[in-house]
Amino acid sequence: MQQLTQRVVDLVDKALEGNGLEFEEMEYLYGVDPLSRDSYLIRWAAHQMSLAATDGKAEIHAQIGLNGSPCAKNCKFCSFAVCNGLVNKKVELSEDDVKYYCDEYVEAGANLILMLSTASYRFEKLLRMVEVARGVIGYDIPLLINTGDMTLEQALQLKAAGIVGAYHAVRMREGIDTSIPLETRLATIENLQKAGLSISTCVEPVGPEHTPHELAEASWRCMSYPSNSAGVGRRITVPGTQVDGRGQLSDLQASLLLAVYGLTTGFKPALNCSVSSPLSAASGGNLCWAEVGTNPRDTVDLTEKGGRGASIQRCRSDYEKAGWEVLEGPSQGWVLD
Repeated sequence: MQQLTQRVVDLVDKALEGNGLEFEEMEYLYGVDPLSRDSYLIRWAAHQMSLAATDGKAEIHAQIGLNGSPCAKNCKFCSFAVCNGLVNKKVELSEDDVKYYCDEYVEAGANLILMLSTASYRFEKLLRMVEVARGVIGYDIPLLINTGDMTLEQALQLKAAGIVGAYHAVRMREGIDTSIPLETRLATIENLQKAGLSISTCVEPVGPEHTPHELAEASWRCMSYPSNSAGVGRRITVPGTQVDGRGQLSDLQASLLLAVYGLTTGFKPALNCSVSSPLSAASGGNLCWAEVGTNPRDTVDLTEKGGRGASIQRCRSDYEKAGWEVLEGPSQGWVLD
């Protein structure tokens, strides 16, 4: 019978002390066979740390996709990318749509709400949607945005409008699988910090082609700037995109990568972001996303209508299956001043 690898045992013991791991140690763990006994030890350890970091309470954050227009940034993995030719019409939510979704999310118990838009979405309209959302949810629930790159002035305007943070990430092979320069993404993250906005980020979108070294480099970069939540997100491979033939990680593979990231960062950030699944929830994932509206990982106008969007109820069920309680009230990882 397969035995545990002593180096893995030693690295897990070191990680459980809560002080994190070094680059080379993280890279080594990213290369572990997901079907090995080592993998199960890594995922167990990450789960224990995650439970301790949040006192056994998982969080469910809720995303509202505002638009699904063709986007010239040409991210090869995105259903909206012009280069993929999957979207040829303009889909935008109305103010009433946003009010409805916010009402539904508040009623369902979302701990945080995020509004997602493509880089082509008008900034003035985004500011207006922030105002609309705040009018429904008040100021207790954290409100985030996930949009294109922005200037410092725009970041300051978003903060003044009621945004407390932003999801922003340097994607895997940025500038190769996208037409966005790496420096542009990093400049936006710097602008967000200067504006006093908190950051949510992720190592994503990860596919079978990405090596342990690439994953370690991307993870190390994520850890170089302060974030309230982070993690590793697998690529949801949309049929018909230019990455369609590369395949997609299994739940088991994705949960191992999530666990390694959690072990490497220690207890901060406390929120380790994952997809909604019992396996991820049992591997260190204590934050997952419900999704409505448009979705760059989907080909339907509204992702909750027969698409891939998970509901608050499904996320809650996945956590309960993995032995978590779900936090009631506003996010504790994004406590407002």
